[in-house]
Amino acid sequence: MAAAAWERFVGHRWLPKAAVVVLAAVLVAAFLLVRSERRDAHNAGVLETACGGVLPRETVLGLLPGDETWELRSDLDLTGPSGRGPRTLVRCSLDWGEYGGLELAAVPVLDVPLRGVRPGDILSAGTAKEPDRATAYRTATTQVTVGCPAGLPGYPRPVTRFRVYASLHHDDGSEVAGAAKELGTVVTAVADHVRDRGGCGGPAVKPSDVRPGPGRVAEDSEDSDEVPRACRWFRPGMLDGKARGRDDREPRGFTGDDADVCSLTVPRAKPANRLDHYAGVTSVSWRGPLLPEARTAYGAELAALSPAPEPKSGEKSYVLAVWAESSCSGGRALSRLRVETAASALAAGRADRILDAYLASSDCRAVKVLGKVWK
Repeated sequence: MAAAAWERFVGHRWLPKAAVVVLAAVLVAAFLLVRSERRDAHNAGVLETACGGVLPRETVLGLLPGDETWELRSDLDLTGPSGRGPRTLVRCSLDWGEYGGLELAAVPVLDVPLRGVRPGDILSAGTAKEPDRATAYRTATTQVTVGCPAGLPGYPRPVTRFRVYASLHHDDGSEVAGAAKELGTVVTAVADHVRDRGGCGGPAVKPSDVRPGPGRVAEDSEDSDEVPRACRWFRPGMLDGKARGRDDREPRGFTGDDADVCSLTVPRAKPANRLDHYAGVTSVSWRGPLLPEARTAYGAELAALSPAPEPKSGEKSYVLAVWAESSCSGGRALSRLRVETAASALAAGRADRILDAYLASSDCRAVKVLGKVWK
């Protein structure tokens, strides 16, 4: 009977061919299923080990392509008391063949030693060449600077901050659109991992603390190649000036975690006398650990603060310094605005408004003007 059934099957016009097609489809489906299960198991193992195993699983699964095999290209986790402080605290890089990759790192903030806290000292330190590992956060998709009040162990000088940054990109280097929010969750998780392992203390990191890399913000801003970020608040009209000419001195600026400085000159539109062709403005704010040193460096000037009546005008240069305390980005700040001009009435009449514009640009609140002093 079986032989008869087989003969009928073999002799059928299309049934044997259909059976072969079905069998091939089943084999292919089984092969794909096995490969998918192996890929999923491999990817799960990568997530368990990458960045010390602290990457939030569900978030990363939503960021990375599930139909690709992920490879852990580099992985380093040196957080915790491990002797000499490392230059990189955490680093991991995941990619999926030739299609793209996720890069994440945590690095200590090793500030360039300042020779002083005056504007010239800070501007000089700001031009010092930093290694790539210290500046990569500027062009990252997301980044956060985290306080470590207890200090990271193993460094010759106190290291009370570190940065975590991450980027998700295609194989051509372009950013994956819409990934910033999810990457913020990843950055937050790694930042708290470093805090805990390093014994930092202080408040936990929140996703709202994470920001785009400052270099990316600058790329999207007008005149980013001409005006330093610390100077973009100023407008020539504040001192009856005109646009800077090709031969005029370029503004100098520095923006850091503990200080920002801007120094610039303004061509006067209608000079009042033969010395009144330019006016100068220098703004500086100190925060955090630089506050005590700034008060010491400018102790004599701070002691001389008063309502500062306007001096009699003449053909000479006048310098007016205005001091203020405020709260900027949740921390206390001490600010000094210096206006230099040959027209004393101009400095006296405009200094307060210029100071207001400067502090408003940094979203400073609870401003208290301490006083003025003529130099």
